Amino acid sequence: MQSLQRSDMKIHQILPSLSYGDAVSNDAIEIRNALKRMGYDSDIFAKYIDPKVSKFARHLNQYKKTANNIVIYHFSLAGFDVTDFVKQLPDLKILIYHNITPENFFKDINDELYYICKNGRIELKTLSKVVKLGLGDSEYNKNELDSFDFRNTGILPILIDFSKYNVCPNKKIVKKFDDDYVNLLFVGRISPNKKQEDVIKSFYYYNKLNPKSRLFFVGSYNGMEKYFFQLEKLVNKLNLADVVFTGKTTFDEMIAYYHLADIFLCMSEHEGFCVPLLESMFFNIPIIAYNSTAIPYTLGNSGILVKEKRSDEIAEIINLVINDKSLRTRIVKIQNERLKDFEISKTEEKLKNYLEINLKNKNC
Repeated sequence: MQSLQRSDMKIHQILPSLSYGDAVSNDAIEIRNALKRMGYDSDIFAKYIDPKVSKFARHLNQYKKTANNIVIYHFSLAGFDVTDFVKQLPDLKILIYHNITPENFFKDINDELYYICKNGRIELKTLSKVVKLGLGDSEYNKNELDSFDFRNTGILPILIDFSKYNVCPNKKIVKKFDDDYVNLLFVGRISPNKKQEDVIKSFYYYNKLNPKSRLFFVGSYNGMEKYFFQLEKLVNKLNLADVVFTGKTTFDEMIAYYHLADIFLCMSEHEGFCVPLLESMFFNIPIIAYNSTAIPYTLGNSGILVKEKRSDEIAEIINLVINDKSLRTRIVKIQNERLKDFEISKTEEKLKNYLEINLKNKNC
């Protein structure tokens, strides 16, 4: 890839926080790697930095503003003072929008997150006049930017380096669960917008069809304890013995659950992109997902989309996919074709093209 480097210009990224294992943070790290491959001097700046990823970032107070630079601002929650900081920069500004979960999902669950999400869309409106380019990481997110009158928009999928997924799965987890059970999987933080209760209800009906089945929820419930307790109560009410909540996992533990999975089941009602869909494609796991927000855009024509949450019918679909090997093979084949659209080299090329266009018109 030909270098676009200019000796007097740097391209940096800003986030309110850089976290370990978070999809937005992982995207920023991969973009940093891509920019460096293009020949740019590039760093990540954040107000809060998880020690596990501190080698990738510098504190926001170290940022040196200049009109010669480009700054990429990742937006998924209200940034408050960080957003104000970005708005006053003389640097050319690019926004990457990962979407904001509607605040009503968090009412009576997490008051702080309710407030942050509510203010997020207020902040988003104020950014439309100050950024040169607004990029959604899905068509769904681009459409929302358009609805907020962003003048110049595009789509830049999340950058994922799947070579990093070729690691040995956690042996203890594989040994514990590698049996003749059918394993259903959902990966993602425990959160009301992801509607884990609807996954449990579908599993309840499938477990009646096949008692030798279990359900894995892989993801942290930190800050969502009220919702987590509701899920536990539902599991107990339905008398389900084989529902496993893993809590936060290490990377090799997450990989182990993907290796064990027979079906990825997603009933989420709000996703800005949904990286686990691509991860499931990579691990050849058939996907059954509710047709909502960014999910159909990420799946394309792959997986199985359900338009209504009829838990008993979803259980029948699961049973069909498990027992019909030819159907399963077709689903996985189409998913593999879809995954090619998200190869990191293709997404990196899109990033390069957006930069070239905006550098050419930098002074317009």
